Amino acid sequence: MTNQTIFVTGAGRDIGQKIAERLGKSKNFIILHYASSRSGAEQALARIIEFGGSGAVVQADLRDGKASAMLADKVVEVLAGRQLDIFVSNAAIAAASPLGQTELTDIQAMTAVNLLAPFELINRLAPHISDGGSVITLSVAATQRIFSPDFAYFSATKAAVDCLVRHWAVALGSRGIRVNAIAPGVIEANFRAQLLQDSTFRHELELATALKRIGQIDDVVDVVEFLTSAASRWITGQVIDVSGGWKI
Repeated sequence: MTNQTIFVTGAGRDIGQKIAERLGKSKNFIILHYASSRSGAEQALARIIEFGGSGAVVQADLRDGKASAMLADKVVEVLAGRQLDIFVSNAAIAAASPLGQTELTDIQAMTAVNLLAPFELINRLAPHISDGGSVITLSVAATQRIFSPDFAYFSATKAAVDCLVRHWAVALGSRGIRVNAIAPGVIEANFRAQLLQDSTFRHELELATALKRIGQIDDVVDVVEFLTSAASRWITGQVIDVSGGWKI
């Protein structure tokens, strides 16, 4: 996969940053979106350039209802007439939402970032995605079989996008564009990295996972890379579990 144009949201840290760095090799052009982690996005771009790729950094706080449309316009401007080959929708907010204790502002923020932003970006960027391209969204294994009252709304936003993935796969299939979601389990990243330093908590999660270990960022990035390759040419409309068999 060389000389491709790729857009990754939430590319300033953790999984999104590593996705951008991996896909940015082999002379690919990467558009890295960030909300607040500017230094992380710029560091990722520097590493991409070091390995022969190129790209640009764009900022948007997707909690703002108007930001998604503005971000799409920025991406089209950066494309400068080129087509977008790969779009990875990674940006998300994973906030708790226990009943009776959740503020409307938290619900609005998760709705805006996790659901409305992917929809608006796909809506506006679809005409700019090349025929035969690939769209990948990051979901979570909790939408399929793990139910937590503390993270119910976060899971609901991800489940909604999982549904949209199938609709988008049908809508874009005639152009050869594949649309899939990846559903990680427990990954040693984001806020969980700190929690996993508790050996008891970590061991409990390992016991609940068939492969008896905690997932690493590369476990997810490898599957993203596969879904951008010709090897996945006959896969679309799928939510692929990447959890190591968490609570199966």
